[in-house]
Amino acid sequence: MILFNRSLDDEIVIVAEIGVNHGGSLRWIKEILPRIKEAGASAAKFQLFTPDLYASRNNEARRKFLETVYLSRNDFLQILEFADEIRLPVFATPVSHDWISFIAETCGVIKIASGDFSFGPTVQTALCSSAKVIASTGVTTLEEVQSFLHTAQHLRPNVSETVALLHCVSAYPPPLPQANLKAITSLRELSNLTVGFSSHFLEDAPLYAALALGARIFEIHVTDNREREEIRDHKLSRTPEELLSIVENLKSLDDSLSESKKQIQPSELEILPSLKKGIVYSRDLPSGHILEPSDLSYARPLDLSLPNVESVAGKQLNRPVLAFRSVELNDLI
Repeated sequence: MILFNRSLDDEIVIVAEIGVNHGGSLRWIKEILPRIKEAGASAAKFQLFTPDLYASRNNEARRKFLETVYLSRNDFLQILEFADEIRLPVFATPVSHDWISFIAETCGVIKIASGDFSFGPTVQTALCSSAKVIASTGVTTLEEVQSFLHTAQHLRPNVSETVALLHCVSAYPPPLPQANLKAITSLRELSNLTVGFSSHFLEDAPLYAALALGARIFEIHVTDNREREEIRDHKLSRTPEELLSIVENLKSLDDSLSESKKQIQPSELEILPSLKKGIVYSRDLPSGHILEPSDLSYARPLDLSLPNVESVAGKQLNRPVLAFRSVELNDLI
């Protein structure tokens, strides 16, 4: 799969999830996006919605909150224009289904939230669009994953190139023992799709474990200040400075996972002889002596030109030698 001009076979993608941490402030967004870019994020993501189609009016407090973090289409177009200037890809989650077509047309990538993973109108409209689809699997059962895959395969002939799944635990934050990280392997085997990890954890360790298990897309919440209390996600977010460290670590670790064959590494070659045992004489021996296995023993270092006793036994000495000295080619006729 190619995402944000990166082949996920060769590179990982790290998405800085802004969500609604901006609190509705375009100024805040324009201040943090360059910092996200400098931290090495591959893209930034927002949540877009129509308040009346996000939460019912039964909860008036929730409704008033949504009004404060709502971004209009014009707001998001301004964000896209600014992000384009700094060359940072931006996309969004349609938390209400009326935003799907707009996001598909303006971003080319749609993120389906965990809560909508089994919501037919969002899933089907997103999959029928021309956009690439990344779907989070929090609060999702195996049967729901299978149903999603069936729908995706039916609606998209090139599903493996345009759809990805993210393992996610939809608690804020979840306890570490409930990370369920081996589900990343299960999702890969079940779907044959690119799989990633959307982290709500306060710890960084699950990110690195997810990479080792095969995750290629990472969604990490970001904020300018984790002490903010007006929005829940601030406390489980990373600052741009913390994100920089995570990005560097993930990329370095990804490099370390590039080979699967067990083999000696270039950095080991210089020290290899000093770590392996070579052949030494087990006693003092005179010149002209024909070496027998009993004349030989082992001690470091290894002489690669004389790898074992069999390569020496039967050879004649051209000079006297001392016990427990390394056997050398110059000793032999």
